[in-house]
Amino acid sequence: MEETQERLLDTAAELFAKQGYAGVSMRDIGRSVGITQAAIYHHFDNKEALYVAAVTYLVEQSTLGVSEQMAAIDSPAIRLELLVGTMLETMEKDPRFRRIYMRELLEGDEQKLAAIAENAFDVFYQPLYALMVDLAPDEDPQLLIFSLFGMLFHHLEVRKLAPHLPNTLKGPTDTPSLTRHITRLFLSGVQQS
Repeated sequence: MEETQERLLDTAAELFAKQGYAGVSMRDIGRSVGITQAAIYHHFDNKEALYVAAVTYLVEQSTLGVSEQMAAIDSPAIRLELLVGTMLETMEKDPRFRRIYMRELLEGDEQKLAAIAENAFDVFYQPLYALMVDLAPDEDPQLLIFSLFGMLFHHLEVRKLAPHLPNTLKGPTDTPSLTRHITRLFLSGVQQS
């Protein structure tokens, strides 16, 4: 990927995460990158193509080759722990994907959701699906994926609220501790089903 295209994707991802799809124009993106709006069209046919490419870029950045690492590990439990730790770490460092993902789920634009599913998730989703089948062959793999990501996303977001709640535990909420907690909890749930 050339430098200008990567800058476009990174900047577009930042703006879409902060302002949403409707809140960002191609002119805004061009201005932020330091190129003309017309120059963007050299790389992307339209705003939707740029949006899908930016979300795909974020998914690729968030997964950091974890699929390849998981493929080299036989134990489903160890693959799960690797996945949980990698996802927590990368999504904590870069919250843009979480923000876009949650906004799209809340807005429910079927066309954008379909484009994101087909383009951004396809490569990462298959190894994830296979992992769920390995962990719990009698359960619905997609429901397990949704449950796992619900835990990952919620733990990352709720840390902002937790200090203000009564009876807040003072236990560790660092990434390795959360990785162990979520992995144990998830494994416990699938082993009991």
